[in-house]
This record gives sequence, structure tokens and C-alpha cells, in this order.
Amino acid sequence: MSVSDSPRVGAPAWRSLSSALARPRLFACLDRCSTLTVIDAPPGFGKRTLVAGWLHQGGAPDHTIVWIPELTASGDGDLSERVLEVLADHPAVDVATEGSDESPFERVVRTFRDLGSPCLLVLACVSPENSADVLEGTLRLLDRCPRLDAIVCLPGNSTDMTEVVLRGIDSTYVPAADLAFTVEETTTLLRDAGPERSDSECEVVCRALGGVPTLVSAAAVVARSRPQRLIDSRGLPTPALARLVRTYVEYRLDELDDAHREFAFSVAAAHSVTAHRAAELTGAEDASDAPATPAASGAPATLAASRALATLAAAGLVMDSPFDDPRTWRWPDAVRSCVLDISRREHPGRVDALLVELARAHRDAGKPAEASIYAVEAGDWQTAVAIVEESWGRMVDSSFDVLVKVLRQIPDQELGDHPSVQAGRALFTQMLDEHSILHASLPTDPDELAELGKTPGAAQAVYVATVQTLTLRVSGEFGEAARLTLLLRPLVHSILEHRPDDLGPQLPLLRVQWAITLQLAGYLTESTTVFRRAYRGAYAANIAFVIQNAAGSSALNWAVTGDNPRAREWLRTESNAEPTEGRWGEMVKVGGRVASTLVHLDSLELDRAVGYLDELGVPRVSEELWGFVAYGRAYYNLVTGNAYDGLTELHRLIASHHDLFARGAFSRILLGAAEIDLHLALGNGNLARALAEEAPQNHPILVVTNARVELFTGHPDVALKKLKRVHWTECGFPRAHLEALLVEASAHLDLDEKDAAVRSWQRACTLAEALGNRRAFTTLAEGVAGRLAELGGPTGPDEAIGSVFTEPVTHVELSRRETDVLELLALGSTHADIAKKLFVSHNTIKTQLRSIYRKLGVHTRVEAIGRARDLRLLPVRRSL
Repeated sequence: MSVSDSPRVGAPAWRSLSSALARPRLFACLDRCSTLTVIDAPPGFGKRTLVAGWLHQGGAPDHTIVWIPELTASGDGDLSERVLEVLADHPAVDVATEGSDESPFERVVRTFRDLGSPCLLVLACVSPENSADVLEGTLRLLDRCPRLDAIVCLPGNSTDMTEVVLRGIDSTYVPAADLAFTVEETTTLLRDAGPERSDSECEVVCRALGGVPTLVSAAAVVARSRPQRLIDSRGLPTPALARLVRTYVEYRLDELDDAHREFAFSVAAAHSVTAHRAAELTGAEDASDAPATPAASGAPATLAASRALATLAAAGLVMDSPFDDPRTWRWPDAVRSCVLDISRREHPGRVDALLVELARAHRDAGKPAEASIYAVEAGDWQTAVAIVEESWGRMVDSSFDVLVKVLRQIPDQELGDHPSVQAGRALFTQMLDEHSILHASLPTDPDELAELGKTPGAAQAVYVATVQTLTLRVSGEFGEAARLTLLLRPLVHSILEHRPDDLGPQLPLLRVQWAITLQLAGYLTESTTVFRRAYRGAYAANIAFVIQNAAGSSALNWAVTGDNPRAREWLRTESNAEPTEGRWGEMVKVGGRVASTLVHLDSLELDRAVGYLDELGVPRVSEELWGFVAYGRAYYNLVTGNAYDGLTELHRLIASHHDLFARGAFSRILLGAAEIDLHLALGNGNLARALAEEAPQNHPILVVTNARVELFTGHPDVALKKLKRVHWTECGFPRAHLEALLVEASAHLDLDEKDAAVRSWQRACTLAEALGNRRAFTTLAEGVAGRLAELGGPTGPDEAIGSVFTEPVTHVELSRRETDVLELLALGSTHADIAKKLFVSHNTIKTQLRSIYRKLGVHTRVEAIGRARDLRLLPVRRSL
């Protein structure tokens, strides 16, 4: 922010104001120009800087500014006298002449009334001792001066605003919590200080420091002088920043009297505290050890605690909002950590006993995340592990960040008898590469696995194997991950038969991970079965994100196979599930959105399909279902006649997810088929054929695209032969079956086998109606559907559907000898060399070259070689 070139008369300016952070959201509060604006925050929260910056940026443009820099006395008369002192030196104000019996208050009133313009009175610094009196005196002035507005900066002791409300005065209240820096403001400040900071680091800094402006500004100073991170791997301030926080805390504590200091040491046990909780904490131990709650004699404990908490707020140690019900005071994390350290040093054992009690209370209240944090802070590892074990699913669902934080802090020696927690820590805290849990292995014999399932160590074997499969999955080794996942079936079955309680509440989460692994490897039938079991278990345990994930992913599996009725059934189930928010909110919706895209594509409801694609957006690098999203986007582009854009986007997505596009990934099947069809739609017959020959030859999705290439490049007999590689009624991919029937009908028609063509056409129309699939008919060449209907078959879809494939498809075929000549030509051989190597005459080579040039549509050796490589008639040269 820069200060205006024409400073406001009456508004002070100081050097640091020119570099202060602009705060539009708070300027907007001041722009309301309420009759009374109260900014209630402790010293160091930037109250004066906020108001001065706003004024110099043009705030209250028609007002005369009267700035009272400091007001420490109390009483109406003291306020009026201080205002008169400032007015006397104000260049734009003439102070009313003092009357014989006129009080200072009346002179101030008359002065403001005599001004020719509205006036803004800014009380920039009010002491805690007289804040209530100053507020009352300001209200009296506002009652008497219709053209006077006021901004009062109170010290953060939460002065009662009831009187303001009762008088009906237009007012704006800005508490300390609103002055705290947001993540966005913290990020701006730190990045302006340089060097560049990541969004995540800035967010953690803001959270750790509670957004306290003084502390965030200190962090910016540290950031300016040190390029290192401000927060360590545990989310704690690094030493340089920690020293500044400690200095701040010690200074604030030293300003308190002994009673309030002891009170702070006890209530620091809680991250956030109400007056009732503070009263419990300060009275939790024997009277001889417990600090007395600072209060007037005979005051109720909660009222006394409320007043004491207000004192801590005025000292800048805690923050609250008067709009909370019940009113709650919150510690900035770094401030609380310092207070706890000091408390432990001065009163060993006391605060840890309070932490243990808080862990118990929150556990009993059904708040496992909060309970586990307090247990960890108390060093009560047994309780922390027990909470994680019993509330694993709930914490992954709604408190994942807390779970990770807890798992990081539990010592290794505490996990020896808790394999589920050990496995969870290895997975969620990203210690996979070096974790010993990865070096264990399962037996491969089903009978041995069944016997293992009867033993106490069976659950640990399941957790270990699950972590191993996830590690393989993350590294792109989907085939091996699926193999190991399938190996778990007899083991899990045996555990559920003989030791059903051993897997406990983690089973639905484990199952959904197993199902995803199988899905990514293309084992859709097995994946769907496991998703269904995960759904049932999660429904029984009320694990919202697993319910939605399992339902949407089941729909995706059915949609990919082309069984749209079953996909729609699971999509309805997903829509009835409780929406998942927070960390997993968008992630668990991906499967259902892709399923919806594919279902609506098949019914040619393109507006609805593109709506889901817009919600999905371009898949992030970390998105595991990226291949399914890319598949949906590719076929949408194909159907809408944008094959070139679809091919470009497909190549870009494959390149950005290259590590997850290894052999064994189902995405290779899906996107391989999509790429072939997109090339075919662009008329690139040679490229389509080359890709088809490189792809696996036995998967139904690829078999039908390969057969389609043969059909459109003039080889209907070869197309029919390729279709025989699959038992279509048993393959489990009804969309591919439908498209195969259409290829079959077209091929028979080209071969003038009319009866066979009609039979295939009839079966295709019947299957298409059952599946609700109209898109499959876009794979026919123009006019084929009409010809088949004229031969006595059904009419097909009600509306005329155009073809997505152009005719003719460009396809160049060279003879074996022409290929030999071209390969030698590409190696740099002369015509004579080629003739000699092939044992033919020089004239024969010339004739063959003319034929090659004609087929390729070129005129020179260089053009021929380049064109041949483009058409995959020659190997593409790879750069090193």
C-alpha cells in the first residue's frame, strides 16, 4: 500500500505506513462510515495503521478528521479536555470560545456543530482502565452532534456493546479475530518479503501464529533475512521464528499480575476455551496446587473466568469473537506452545495432568480428533493409540490432518502391538520408502493364507500387504499391486470367519483401497465386488466419504463396461449418500462424475455430459482416476466432431501423467482405444493401424477398435477375423459387444453377406435398446444403418445419427519389396546399392521408387522418408 500524495489533514502519517499491507476486506468495514465504529483488539493488532491507511487511501472523503493519538484518563471531562487540546491545534477547526459557565463537553459539542462539514473523531488508543467510560462519553457526543461520526480503538478487553445496540446507533464492531491476518494476507506479506514461499508453508505459518499481526509481521522480517523455511516438518516454527514468538509471549505474560499469569498457565492446556471450561481447568486440582481464578470475592466461577479470559485477550495472548455462542477464546498454536513450555518449567506435571483430563473428556464426548491431540501433547501414548484404533475411519473421514499429526508424533516403540496404527503411519505420513513394514511378504499359497487368517498376526499381515499395494500403486506398478491385492482374498475371508473383530472399523477403508487398486489395473469385475462390500461396511459404520466413493466408483466401473442401467442405479445410490466435505469432498466425486459423463455420452445427452466434464476439469497430476477422466474427454471430443482437439488434449494428459501410464495400467487400454478412434476420425488410417498393432490384441475394448480400423481401411474380412478373438457374450464389456456387432454387420454388408449382416444388425439394435446406448451408432459409416434397415432389419435409433468417422480413411499400403526399398533408402543407400542388396536391376528399383512416391504423394527421397515415418511405415527415429 502507498500513502496518498495528498495526506489527509488531521490524520497522522508515519514512515512504516507507506509499506503497510493493504487490507481491502477491513477497509470495506470502515467504508460503511457507520456513526460509530469500534475496533476492539490488543496492542500490536494494527488498529492505528488500519485506520490511518484507510484515511490516506481516501476513506471518509467529506469528513474533517480529528485524530486523538492517546487517551489514558477516564471520565467525560477528561475525554472532552483531550479532544479540545487536539481541536485547538487543528488547522481546519476553530474551537468555540469558552463561555463563563460552559463545560468542556459543551464546548466540544458546539465546536463540532459549528463545523461546516461532517467530522470523524478517531480515538486511536484507549487504555483498558477507562474503555467503558470513553465509550460512554463518545456515545454522549454522538447523541448531541448529528454530523459527527467516531472510530474508537479499544484495547481488546471485549467492552460490552449492549448500550450501543439499545440506543439504536448505527455501528460497526471489528473484533481482534477480524484484524488477524487471513491466509491470503499472510501469503502476500511473506511473498513480498521474499524469497518465494509455497502456499502450504504460508498457510501453516498463518495457522501457527493465529494470524496475530505482530507475529505475522515478525515472520515477514525473518523471511526477509533468511531464505530457509519458517515452519519445520512437524508444523512448528523454526528456531529464528520461535525466538520471536517466545519474546512476544514472555513480554505479554510479564504484563499480567501473578493471579492472571497462573490462570493463563492452566487454561493454556486447552486449544480453545469457554468460561465454563476455564473454570473447570482452574479448579481441576487440589486447592493447594491450583491457581486461584482472579475474580472479585463472591463472583461465580464462570463469570470470574470470563473476566480473566478477557484480560488475556487484552494482553494479546488469546482471541475471541463476541458472536460465538458460547463465547470461546482461542490460542494461536505457537503462543500456546510457548505458554505450555513455561508452565511445565514453573509447575512440573500440572499442565500435563490437565491435558490428560481434556483427552478423557473429549473422548467421552465423541470427539476423537481433539482427544487424540490432547493425549499426544500429554505424552499419554497409550490413550493416543487407543483413540486412533477405535476411531480410525471417522478420523480419516473428517479429521485427516489431525490423524497425520498424531501418527507422526507417536514413538515407534509404542506401536509394536498395534499393526493397524503402524501401517497407517507408514502410509499417511509418507514414510513408505524406508519403512520396515514394506519388507514383509505374504505366502502365495491360498491354503497357507487361510491358515494365516486364524492367527493373531493375520490382521497385521493384511495391513502390511495393503501398504505394499498402495506403494506399488503410487509408483505406477498397477499389475503387481493388483496381483498382491487379489492374494489377500483368502486371507481376509479366513480372518472374517475365525477372528472377525481383528480388522475392526478399518475394513471398509481397506476395501475401498483394494477396489481402487483393482480398478486402476482393469480388474473391473473384481473391483466392483469389493466396492460393493466396502459400501455395505461403510454404510453400517456411517463412514460418509467411503459410502460416496464406493457408490460413485461402482457406477464408474459399470459405465466403463457400458452397462448403463447398472451405472445409473449406483449413481442414484451415490446421489442419496450424505455429501462429503473437507479434504475428501472433491476427490470422492470424481468416479461418479466420470460415470455420469459416460452414461450421458452413450445416450447422446451431450449438454449434460459436458456439464460433468466441466465439473471434473483437467485432471491434476495427483488424480489417480486421470485416465478415466481423459477417456471421457476424448470420446466427448470425438462425438462432437473435435477429434483434432481431442487428440491434442489426450497426448498432453498422457505426457503429464507419464509415471502412471506404465504397463499394467488400465489407462493404457482405455486411452489406447481412444487414440485409435481419434486418428481414424481424422482419416489417419496408417497411424490408427500402427497403434492397433502395438496395442494388446485380446482386450474387448481394443479388439473392437482394431477391427474397426480394418473395416474402414478396406479389410472387412480381417475385421471379422479379429472379432472372433473374444467371446462377446461373456466378456463383461457390453458396450464393446454392441460396437463389435455393428462392425460385424458392416463387414458382412461390405462382403455382400446380407443375411449375416441383418442378423448382426438385429442383435445390435436389441442390445443398444437394453443398454440405452445411441452413441454406438455414430461408429457406423454414413448410410450403413439405412442400408441395413432396408434389408429387413430394425430401423435403429429414432433419430438420424451421423458418423464420427470420415470417409475415405487415408491408408497407404506398400508391398513387401517396396517396404524393403524404402527401408534401405532411409539408411542412405544409393539406387545402385539397393539394387545390389535386393538382387534386382537398377530399372526395377526406379520403378518401385515411382510407385512408392505415388502412393505417398511425394516427389523426393527426403519427402518419402519423412512421409513414411509419419504414417508409421518406417520406425520413428528416437532422439537420445
